[in-house]
Amino acid sequence: MPSLRDLITDPGVELTPSERKVIRALLDQYPRNGLGPMSRLAEHAGVSDPTIVRLVKKLGFSGYADFQEALLSDMDDRLRSPSTLLQPRAHLKKDDPWGHYLANSHRALVDTQALTQPEDVRILVEWLLDTRHQVHCFGGRFSSFLANYLLNHLRLLRPGCFALEDNAQLPDRLFDVQRQDVVLVFDYRRYQSQALRVANAAKSRHARVVLFTDIYASPLREMADLIISAPVESASAFDSMVPALAQVEALVACLSLRSPDLADRLEGIDALRTDFDTHLLEEK
Repeated sequence: MPSLRDLITDPGVELTPSERKVIRALLDQYPRNGLGPMSRLAEHAGVSDPTIVRLVKKLGFSGYADFQEALLSDMDDRLRSPSTLLQPRAHLKKDDPWGHYLANSHRALVDTQALTQPEDVRILVEWLLDTRHQVHCFGGRFSSFLANYLLNHLRLLRPGCFALEDNAQLPDRLFDVQRQDVVLVFDYRRYQSQALRVANAAKSRHARVVLFTDIYASPLREMADLIISAPVESASAFDSMVPALAQVEALVACLSLRSPDLADRLEGIDALRTDFDTHLLEEK
């Protein structure tokens, strides 16, 4: 029998938009969001209690109590021990800090895969490949490199992609955001006030906001149309962007497979780069 986490992320289960909100809420802090009262989960997901009842029955459970019992049995060893939840983040082993950190990053990537809801990925890819609407990318102090990295790939895949840079021209750029445009906001703890302003401005212009964030209580969650979450805790004194970067590259891979004219577009771009002597080494 598949694990509960596998069950709730099964793409074969047809979910309503409200039910997908519940799945996102569960995955955001799995399994903790499902261990409390049903009303608390409903409030976190922004749905009604009957929505949760319908979802758990659709998943094959007799009721919420039956669902919680399965959730408890699905918990890993770390979450079974309350004392471990009180421990501070791990410290690097002094004998091999490099290897310890990489091993910790590998575990974070496994957790990241479990956080992903296939339907969210499908919707995001569909939005980003729709060239009728522009794409705008914004990142914070540490996450701006993720926004720019994705933007550089998007520009290879399609036209109409722009940076929302945190400078004096930001209000001008936001004014050009149109209805149904896609605004990608990267914002991880400690959440930045400028990211909140960007999301507010985008929503006021009836754009669709996609939030790339951590698994905690970002103030942008309430206004996001789609949320892509990643763990950020690491073995060092600083949060890790490794899982978030992996999500960006996975998204680029999905987009590349779905882009209908990618080969022709890349060939044309490379031809122009050759004319401009862009690269030091060119095939002759």
